[in-house]
Amino acid sequence: MSRPHTRHQSGRRTNRQQGFTIIELLIATLVFSLVLILITVSVLTFTKSYFRGVNQSNTQNVARTILEGIAQSIQFTGDTVNPMLTPAGDGSQGFCIGNKRYSFIPGWQLMDGTPDASLNQSKHALVMDASSSCNGLPAQAVLNGNPVGTELLSPRMRLAKLKVEPTNDATVWRITVRVVFGDNDLLCSPSVPGDCQSPNTSSPINKQDLTCKVAFAGSEYCAVSELSTEVKKRITAGQ
Repeated sequence: MSRPHTRHQSGRRTNRQQGFTIIELLIATLVFSLVLILITVSVLTFTKSYFRGVNQSNTQNVARTILEGIAQSIQFTGDTVNPMLTPAGDGSQGFCIGNKRYSFIPGWQLMDGTPDASLNQSKHALVMDASSSCNGLPAQAVLNGNPVGTELLSPRMRLAKLKVEPTNDATVWRITVRVVFGDNDLLCSPSVPGDCQSPNTSSPINKQDLTCKVAFAGSEYCAVSELSTEVKKRITAGQ
């Protein structure tokens, strides 16, 4: 008697445990790091561009305000324009338009608080006040004292150039203003060979072509604006 053949079917059970391998984790970490680097670079680039734009705009606005103020004084008053006086011992200069007196020291940076003279800093850099006479204009005394007038620059700015010059036409005057924002180590003079290609901090700050070292760190905190115009006196003395 033969035994019945019984066929047993058993199901096959598969238990798969899924996860990341070390290589996959390394690749994911690398990709994530690259994304973070790109985001960081983008943020830094945007921040630098923002500060560069703000500083350039502020510097240009100050230069325009100075230029327009002088131009209007020449155009719409019959006041006499007294030429620039010979610079004092510290380089300070001045001129008058009628009873408006302008006292300034080229290249010196306007600073809040206590200025450091060794860094060419001053508590006044371009002051407009009223004076009954411009004879022996005391520009140095005005800037070093406490003038009852208006400081025309903003903190961390300096006046690289200010010229009010007559032309061949006695009723036409040429005005040039160059305002620079930034600390000494960010500035250079193209007229000094190699100065703008070097990161040194000994650049001459009394140069009229003072500009920014654009190829070095911190250049976003430096700005230059030079404006020039010619104005015609619309009112002469006695009118």
